[in-house]
Amino acid sequence: MKVCFVEPAGVHKGLNTGLGYLCASIQEEKKVFDFNNNPKNIEQRFDEISKYDIIGFSLKSLNVSDATNLGKRVKNKNNVLIAGGVHISIDGHNFLKDNPLFDLAVSGEAEFVINDIISFIKKGEPKINEIPGVFYRKNGKILLSGGAKRISDLNSIPFPDYKSFDSYDGRISNYPLVTSRGCPYSCTYCCVKKVMGRKWFAIPPERIIEELKYAIKEYGISRFNIQDDNFTLDIERAKQFCRLLEEEKLNLVWSCPNGIRADRVDLELLELMKKTGCFAITVGIETGIPHEFDAIKKGEKLESVTSMIKMAQEVGMDVYGNFIIGLPSSTLASTRKTIDFARGLKLDSSIFNLLVPFPGTESWDWVNANGRWLLDWKDGFMISTNPRPVFETDDYTGQERIQAYMEANIKLKNYFAFMNEQEGLIINILRVLYTIFRYDMKGIFSHFSWLAHNYWRVWERIIHKNR
Repeated sequence: MKVCFVEPAGVHKGLNTGLGYLCASIQEEKKVFDFNNNPKNIEQRFDEISKYDIIGFSLKSLNVSDATNLGKRVKNKNNVLIAGGVHISIDGHNFLKDNPLFDLAVSGEAEFVINDIISFIKKGEPKINEIPGVFYRKNGKILLSGGAKRISDLNSIPFPDYKSFDSYDGRISNYPLVTSRGCPYSCTYCCVKKVMGRKWFAIPPERIIEELKYAIKEYGISRFNIQDDNFTLDIERAKQFCRLLEEEKLNLVWSCPNGIRADRVDLELLELMKKTGCFAITVGIETGIPHEFDAIKKGEKLESVTSMIKMAQEVGMDVYGNFIIGLPSSTLASTRKTIDFARGLKLDSSIFNLLVPFPGTESWDWVNANGRWLLDWKDGFMISTNPRPVFETDDYTGQERIQAYMEANIKLKNYFAFMNEQEGLIINILRVLYTIFRYDMKGIFSHFSWLAHNYWRVWERIIHKNR
């Protein structure tokens, strides 16, 4: 059978590691149509996709509409459409109910069930209800064949196959590396524990080094980024990885853009990371208001976050901070205090995202009890050139949330929050200038001063996009 996977366009560029692992796990002829990183020859690729027997779509909650539109273009009586990815783990039942075009939906980690699903489609064995984590239809009802199966031995999964991606051009400039899965924490806004599970499974440092050597040989990498939700959960494991990286003299630069916890880092680890080529880390700060921070149940203290940031800066790392607009009990006034707090941290980048409550999280329950829905939760974007809050409260209206988003990102010089890669450079520059004039006129000279001294950062980001 011919099998293909489809990655719809999204906000964040970069190769989909999940699809890379799936391609490596199956023997059939396969291909990934990567519309997120390759926007060329759209119609020709639609025609090619429709000729595959099995078409799997990788869904994030914010690209569901794009995925379903793609599905309509390629569905015919001879192929089977399957949906997988983060969104299915969050809301798979409703997705299959609302989208009869799709035949099956797969939740959780699919590497160990994908071959069973292919076998079921080919010859009806094993039975669909015997394959864990699959949503399917029977007698007009949507059923789930048990809970998704966790993969405890990550060593058993082959290295991801990116040569099957139609966006691959012979080299990967920034290799996405996954070294662990799962999260034991209870952050009220986060769906990772529902998607990947609470138990943390990790790849041994030796195996990680093997993958990097493989990636150097196969993809010519000189840089990698760690995609884990909890890379440093086991501090000693992270240190051992750094020591092996130094011993092997791989001469790679790297970063942790997905965030690391402040309470799972010490000075020795930061120094080892810096010494072995780690130039940047991201920290989930969320808010600068102590009672708002405590309410989201991160399990650490705001003071420990600020201390770790200072320690990383002293080591010589770039530090990026992520913040959330619209947490419980927050207001426009408290968000403005958080903007001042972020300025005081002297971060290299501060990104303010709108809260999108995901089903199954405490934030979802809180919004249903205390807020008013303005949009379907799937129609909002955490970060976008056109921010759309999906809910509001009496103390924090939807319009105020938009105001906060615009003020925060422009005052902290996160210009890329206002840029759209599908539009021309001139349009993006004009939009940024308009936003400065409207939301930070008092700071206009600081913007021009920053751009004069950091134009190379903007240019590098525009020209050298991650693949």
